[in-house]
Amino acid sequence: MLSNILAATTKSDVFFGFSITFMILMVISSIAMVIIVILQKGTGNDVTAITGGSDSFFSKNKMSSMEGKLRLFTAIVAGVMFLSSVLFFVFQVLLQTRG
Repeated sequence: MLSNILAATTKSDVFFGFSITFMILMVISSIAMVIIVILQKGTGNDVTAITGGSDSFFSKNKMSSMEGKLRLFTAIVAGVMFLSSVLFFVFQVLLQTRG
């Protein structure tokens, strides 16, 4: 039974499935990007004058703080969004040429 199902699937069905998967991944990563960017604080130069400049404890340990983690998550989600969009369009081209 399983071999019949696998034999019935064509390359265009596989390309279509991957296209849908990467489209869903793009939507999820774009929603995550919006939420992460909204949670981040602005990086104005006048804020450092109020908080003590670059010699404060907070500025030396930014990557271990919540701000540093949000910046890291932003970079990761942006990478996932970029990779999924490129792969989505690759599978769309393959689907158009083979379909």
